[in-house]
Formats: sequence, structure tokens, C-alpha cells
Amino acid sequence: MIDPYYSGRRNYGGFILNFLTLVIALATLGVLVVVGMVFFNPYVPFNPYPPPTLPPTLGPPTVTPTPEIFLPATWTTTPTRTPLPSETPTETPTPPPTAVLTETPGPTPTGPPFALQPGAPVLTPNIANELGCEWMGVGGQVFDRNGEPITDLGVHLEGQLDGLPIELDTLTGSAPNLGPGGYVFNVSDHPIASTDTLAIQLNDAAGVPLSEEIFLTTSDSCNENFVLVNWRQVR
Repeated sequence: MIDPYYSGRRNYGGFILNFLTLVIALATLGVLVVVGMVFFNPYVPFNPYPPPTLPPTLGPPTVTPTPEIFLPATWTTTPTRTPLPSETPTETPTPPPTAVLTETPGPTPTGPPFALQPGAPVLTPNIANELGCEWMGVGGQVFDRNGEPITDLGVHLEGQLDGLPIELDTLTGSAPNLGPGGYVFNVSDHPIASTDTLAIQLNDAAGVPLSEEIFLTTSDSCNENFVLVNWRQVR
């Protein structure tokens, strides 16, 4: 009588033996495949010992065709023509250099930087205020070399009028009713005639003269009770 326990145990052992045989066979086959791939292509990524990379080889030299030059069937040289003596070019005479005239600059202006405007001084009716004939004064404007008015220059008036001493100072630009850069001196409450007893002069902020001292003539006429003295910059 066959023992069923023994029979089942023997079948189980045979199954294990067959399974191990199959695993070994598959592993052997896998090893052979890997070895074959490495043998035919040693540069496969999984090869642990790949051979060194060889430098690229140059291909066989190529022949560069050389163009052939063919002369025509009949080829003659072109004769060189020798010019006759009459055909030899003559040298063109060079004209003498033209004299260049240079203008000699004039002398540099000297003297004070300001002078009277042409035509000044001028006797006019009162244009400085609304007092009319009940007033007499001196005033005007100062301009630079471009004709632009200048402000903040000192103007000094001194002398005597009708026996009374006069010494007054003001700045250009202090009387804008006469225009930009205008200045005015209030001299008297009525017109007084005088000749060269009053003198006017431009000064800088330090009191240094910027013009010559100009002597004035005044009138006792109501139509000439304002002495207009304009200045211009000359250098």
C-alpha cells in the first residue's frame, strides 16, 4: 500500500528540482546572450571593461581636379607700340602759388568797458514819472555788447546844482519803468539850467569805475527836464 503522504512529498520535491533546473537554464542562456553582445559590440553600455575609444581615421585622399588651360589654335603676342617723340607727354608747368592775403587784426580796445550810447546824453521831457514839470532828473539804461540790458551795475552822480552839492548812487534795474536795466536820479523839484556842473559814471559793486566820468548839461525848460543817459558795453 502506497503512503499518500510520501507520494505528495515526492511530487513536491520533483517540482522544486524542475523549477531550479529551469532557472539555471534561463540564467545560463542570459549569460550567453550578454557575452555574445559584448563580443560583437564591446562598446555596449553594460560592458564593465570597454576597450579604449580609437581616434577617427581619415578617409582616403581625394583628387582635386586641376583646370586645364587651352590656348587657341593660333596664338600670337600683341605687339607693344612705342610712342613717337612727338607723342611723348610733356610736363605741365605748375602755376606759382597764389598769395594769400591775411587780415591783420586791429588793436584790442583799451580803456573802460562801458561808454555812452551814440547820441547820448539827450534832453527830453519828463518820461520817468507823472510829476511833469515839477521835477528834474537824470536816468537811462545800460546795455551789453549784444544789446541786452544789464542790471545791478552801480551809477554815481555828483557835483553841484544851483549852488547845492549833489552826490547820489543807484543801481541799474532799479527803475523798470524806463525799461530793463533802467535807473533814475531825482535831482530837483523843478528844472534848473547848468553846464558841466554834474558828472555821471558807471561803477562795479566794489566802486571801481567802469566808464569815463561824463559831465552833463541841464535845462530849465519843462520840455527838457530829464537828461537821458544810456550806456553800452564796448569790450
